[in-house]
Amino acid sequence: MNHPATSRAIVLELPNWRSELLIVGITLALAAGALVSPVALPLAVGVGVFLLAALRFRLLLPFVVFFLPLTPFLNWDFPIRDLSTLVRFSFFAGVVVYRVTHNSNKDLRAWLFGTWLTRAILAYLVIAMASALFLNPLTLDAQRELMRLASYIGFYYVITDWCQTPDNTRTLLKALMASTIAVAIFGLWQAFTGGYSPLYDVLYPIQDEIAQIPAWEGRITSFLEHYNGLAGYLNLVLPFCLAFATGGKDPLLRFLGRWCLAFAGIALLLTQSRGGLLAFVAILLVHTYFSAHDRKARMHRVALVLIVCLLAAALAGFFFQRLGEIDDFTTVSRLAIWGGAFTVFANSPVLGAGFGNLRALMGGLLSLPDGWTGDAHNLYLELLAETGLVGFLVFGVLIVLALRNAMVQLRKAHGSFNKMIAAAIFAAICGVLVHGTVDYLFHTTPQVTALFFLVLGLLSAQSSAREADPGRQVAT
Repeated sequence: MNHPATSRAIVLELPNWRSELLIVGITLALAAGALVSPVALPLAVGVGVFLLAALRFRLLLPFVVFFLPLTPFLNWDFPIRDLSTLVRFSFFAGVVVYRVTHNSNKDLRAWLFGTWLTRAILAYLVIAMASALFLNPLTLDAQRELMRLASYIGFYYVITDWCQTPDNTRTLLKALMASTIAVAIFGLWQAFTGGYSPLYDVLYPIQDEIAQIPAWEGRITSFLEHYNGLAGYLNLVLPFCLAFATGGKDPLLRFLGRWCLAFAGIALLLTQSRGGLLAFVAILLVHTYFSAHDRKARMHRVALVLIVCLLAAALAGFFFQRLGEIDDFTTVSRLAIWGGAFTVFANSPVLGAGFGNLRALMGGLLSLPDGWTGDAHNLYLELLAETGLVGFLVFGVLIVLALRNAMVQLRKAHGSFNKMIAAAIFAAICGVLVHGTVDYLFHTTPQVTALFFLVLGLLSAQSSAREADPGRQVAT
């Protein structure tokens, strides 16, 4: 009788180098032919990603993850507004084709609907669609955000399919950390030169229309659209850096973890995002709590981290005025935005005003300051305003299931690698929840949302791999 892990290894066998060379050639030919038309170019990219995914080209996912911080906008009137959304849809479609041709219908159903976490994610998609399609007029903003949300969920499925083995997970994390080092270095270059840089203007030629970025104020954005978004992005990577910089037996992963921790930590400070820095403190506390071996050491280390963070906050206040105080303008504008979001929720408390519709509604309610990026500056108020109590509760169930799943894996996983992944995921989700008290990044910064669903995909992949073979000893 075949062992489950052995069967899975046979199913996920990679194509030979001739197939890979053929598909790369086809993709390059499509891209070259599309250069004659700006509209055809993104379509050719989508076709290329689909073909590579359908043949399971081994470098495709690390390549997509490395370029995750880049989200070039497409200058066309279509619900898919950025190239990254198109890539995620194409990737998911290719993976579906591969699984349909290599797996049984039972395996496909288990992949699509097999875990409670996946069902909660799909339930939130249904609620978001219902709020925008059935109870409110369908707006262009809602169409675009629903397209993005569906593409994030497709990316979640890609991760659950691709990261069934520790080797594939290590490769993904190495690509993510190398990419984040590049993100941090570009952010440092912005701080050194005192501007967003000409490269940023090339990447986002219609940026002012999309996110209304204010004039340079000394806060770095790197390749992302907003400094608060950069802070949220870094806080989803830093837990993995903390885990592997201090543990693990893979030398390259440990090396990348240490350098990523150093560069990303500096970049996080230069965003001057108070919510992002507070979230990082929460991440540090969770990491410290899980890394201690007994209760006494845990309490001592947590207390030490709190003292160090307080001293660091006082020191940072001397160098960055914004971190030393909360000015009246920030207080008044934030309270006005929160009040406007609550007003929108009060008008439609059950299913909200429609997923993606808050920006337009708030623009009619309030005279908002320059630099406002179209969100409620609060994760929980945004959920209530756009998807009502139903969407808020479903998203809450999703988060509870994710945290519970991570805790179960932390306690029961075989091998230190799996435990470090589980602890990092738990800390990353806690960081999102803390940062969410003062910011909502899932509409305004698509890179953050894509990375959030990548983290959930890693969690689900870890869980399904363990359930398929609970006695498997994972290499550390």
